[in-house]
Amino acid sequence: MIEVHCHCGHFFSAPDSLAGGIANCPSCGKAVEVPGLRDPFWRVLVAGAVVLWVGVTAAVGVAAGPAAAVLTGLILAGVLWLISRAL
Repeated sequence: MIEVHCHCGHFFSAPDSLAGGIANCPSCGKAVEVPGLRDPFWRVLVAGAVVLWVGVTAAVGVAAGPAAAVLTGLILAGVLWLISRAL
């Protein structure tokens, strides 16, 4: 079971089969996103994305300075977030 937090403040459990999907809140009835994908391949992708994010940000920091590193880190974080939403 996956713990789900609704915007109405209610916590409820959803079956693992709904991971990454949508469930209706038993309290308010609205659709709520069920967090996570439990696939081990997904965890490898996330770990690889984090390593890539840190590595690129550090390389930009060395080459162009801390301000560029912060900006690059924020942009990459946004891109990775958008990609994760699309999956």
